[in-house]
Amino acid sequence: MSEKLPIADFVRPKLEKLLHEGLESGFTYGQLVAVLIDLLDDSSLKETIK
Repeated sequence: MSEKLPIADFVRPKLEKLLHEGLESGFTYGQLVAVLIDLLDDSSLKETIK
């Protein structure tokens, strides 16, 4: 997929900010990514979004 998707332009800055804040708070990049994956994979997160 070589085409840049508009949704990536929307999500990337928010994700970068979240990761930056997490790193400043003392979490490792690996920890942050693991939690993000877990949250995205968790079906209960989908239920909170209306």
